[in-house]
Amino acid sequence: MENIVLIGAGGNCKVVVDILKRDYNIVGVTDIDVNMHGKLVYGTKVLGNDDILEKLFEQEIANALVTLGSIGNYQIREKLYLKGKKIGFKFVNAISVYSIISESVIIGKGNIVMDGAIIHSDTIIGNNTIINTGSIVEHDCKIDDYVHISPGAMIAGGVTIGKGTHIGLGSNIIQGTTIGKNCIIGAGAVVINDIPDNSLAVGVPAKIIKKV
Repeated sequence: MENIVLIGAGGNCKVVVDILKRDYNIVGVTDIDVNMHGKLVYGTKVLGNDDILEKLFEQEIANALVTLGSIGNYQIREKLYLKGKKIGFKFVNAISVYSIISESVIIGKGNIVMDGAIIHSDTIIGNNTIINTGSIVEHDCKIDDYVHISPGAMIAGGVTIGKGTHIGLGSNIIQGTTIGKNCIIGAGAVVINDIPDNSLAVGVPAKIIKKV
């Protein structure tokens, strides 16, 4: 099996370890929190902070994956992803064998698709996204880089979701709508109209309550 290093400890990392351990030798995980160094995340040792990534790459560990979950700031995931790419890591996709993905889906690099997720035909997924447990992405959707779709969210057909947007737990996005970049859609929200960039929208139907 090929070696891989994970970037970002925590609960989301545990799930990714479960997905990847079938196909990769997980060398360890890096994390900015010094209190995590030397500890185990679901049997995987936290090796240090992100400064050791170059050293790990020099040790012929070619594969990596950003495993940070919901942290309220997609730019941190973006920064780590771009740093890893600059070093030269190959970013793999962690796709659960218990997910369903149409053969016509186009999917980028560094993505996480968890148990029970369904992605239907002709959908396009960018890079470094998270399609979380039990979420549904219907046909002809466009999901940009660094998007996080939370557990149980339902995205109807023809929806566009912009870079870095967070779709909350159990929310529903009606067909054909467009959600802009860097938005937060609150848990349980029902989006029936387009949402502009940098908006926090909550409720049924979802209403914009502030800019983020």
